[in-house]
Amino acid sequence: MLESTFQVKKPIIGMVHLADLYSPQGLDYVISRALADACNLHLEGKGVDALLVENREEKSNSPFVAEETAKRMSSVIDAIVTEVDAVIGVNVLHNDYRAAFRIAREQGLSFVQLDVYTDRARTYLTQTKGVQFDVVADPADVRKYREGTSAALLVNIHTKGDKQLTLEDSGRYEPLTESAKRAIGYGADGVVVTYATGSTPTLAAVNDVKRFAETSTRGFPVLVGSGMTPKLVPEFLKYADGAIVGTYFKAGGITDNPVDGRRVEEFMRTVRAQFR
Repeated sequence: MLESTFQVKKPIIGMVHLADLYSPQGLDYVISRALADACNLHLEGKGVDALLVENREEKSNSPFVAEETAKRMSSVIDAIVTEVDAVIGVNVLHNDYRAAFRIAREQGLSFVQLDVYTDRARTYLTQTKGVQFDVVADPADVRKYREGTSAALLVNIHTKGDKQLTLEDSGRYEPLTESAKRAIGYGADGVVVTYATGSTPTLAAVNDVKRFAETSTRGFPVLVGSGMTPKLVPEFLKYADGAIVGTYFKAGGITDNPVDGRRVEEFMRTVRAQFR
């Protein structure tokens, strides 16, 4: 699945974190910033292997965004698609698979990422205007909205930005392998092992899921979803099939800063020297 979607082994997906879609500076400002980040990630084909566009500043109090939000996000992505010849995907926070697949159809995108698929999670108050709510995706509903698009589906196992609620009877979090098994069983094309933004999951966690993937009836790709740096590339990509990278590519390694093309070049040199 990864090679057919991304055209390379062990793809590196760079995050395009959108500014507030309702910025007082206007949508043109949001588009300008997004295009600058996308270009600095892509580097005319010498940078990352794909772009993942995300409305990181989303503060709505529901998993599903307003229709106007989806329209604005589609407009930003349309500008990126027009200017940057890259594999592009979308993640609509706080888990709006309906809008994500609609945008994927409209813009001809290659993949969709979901933070929550077959797990259960609860948002943190700082993300949602002080309103806390559960995030649960219905795989049957996801399949319905996925119809009409060939976009691959990558899903987090054990959510990244929300509080994980999926527990065993013992009250402990269930193993990542169980989450992965359920996600793939319900039609996901690959899973993302992640932690908090800018923080790396354990190597043991990535290795466990990858070994499970290799021995399962239906093999599937396993990506690292956070905390990657050039120094971690050799050990993590030894097991993982690719990575989603956001914070490291930003100026000074600060998530809210613009993308620094020099950091992208450094990272990709390491990947290509060791895995291409």
